[in-house]
Amino acid sequence: MDKTSNIRAKKVGSNLKEFKADNKEAYDIDTDFSEGLEDTNYLTGNFRKIWDYLGLLFSMLADSFNRKYPAPKKTVVVMAVTLVYLVSPVDFIPDLIPLLGFADDIALIVFAFSLIKEDLDNYRAWKMSY
Repeated sequence: MDKTSNIRAKKVGSNLKEFKADNKEAYDIDTDFSEGLEDTNYLTGNFRKIWDYLGLLFSMLADSFNRKYPAPKKTVVVMAVTLVYLVSPVDFIPDLIPLLGFADDIALIVFAFSLIKEDLDNYRAWKMSY
């Protein structure tokens, strides 16, 4: 059974009580969006991009281990240094300080991804043509 077959249609005038009678108070919701909605959609897109790049990084590493794609040395060095710093107990700002302790870790991850972004884009182009 089709899911849309059991939807009941409203009568045309059923919501007239909710509309404002004064034209000065009326507005068109199709054209005016609040800044908060635009910012929320923008941030959601950024998290999705980060997640995509992370998946692309793991895919590139897997293809390099299988000898299908030669991983750039810069990418390997940057990711190795980042991993060693994250695992090591010595930090620029100790992790025992709440929230501030993880700020240097997050900053390093963002910096590392900014360094290898071009290599990930090249890998994506290679993967699409492969």
